[in-house]
Amino acid sequence: MKVLIPFLAIPLLAACDPSGLLGGRPDETPDAMSQGADAAPGEESYSSTGEPWQLRPRGRGQDDLPAAGATPVAPGAGGLLGRSVASLGAAGEPGLWVKTPLVRAPAQGRVRALDTGREIAVELRPAAGASGARLSLQAMQGLGLPLTALSEVEIYGG
Repeated sequence: MKVLIPFLAIPLLAACDPSGLLGGRPDETPDAMSQGADAAPGEESYSSTGEPWQLRPRGRGQDDLPAAGATPVAPGAGGLLGRSVASLGAAGEPGLWVKTPLVRAPAQGRVRALDTGREIAVELRPAAGASGARLSLQAMQGLGLPLTALSEVEIYGG
């Protein structure tokens, strides 16, 4: 019974306000805490490179995307090749690959799922037609996508 008494105190301590329990400073507000421990109120905090912290959007704007009907990029070209709606390709073909009309010859590249934010290195394989991309089973699993989903992905070359 004496062993159980300390365990009964856990729910009580979990409900306590950490600033009151540990004697936090009353002048700490969420705004002051978000600036960093070293920054005084009203001052900017800086990264290790000396630049001020800035919040930047993750997504790309429409200006960064290739125009509809753009010509496929030659293999070895780096950067964003385009966005595509991806589905599961032939499950019997092993490896990490994506078949896309955005390349003319096999090349190395990477794919990023917009749903999950995960990115993996894949082999880019040319696909006939102007339809979306087809991902290998391993690529779908690596990106954390459901196998039955149609997910939007960004395809990068080289």
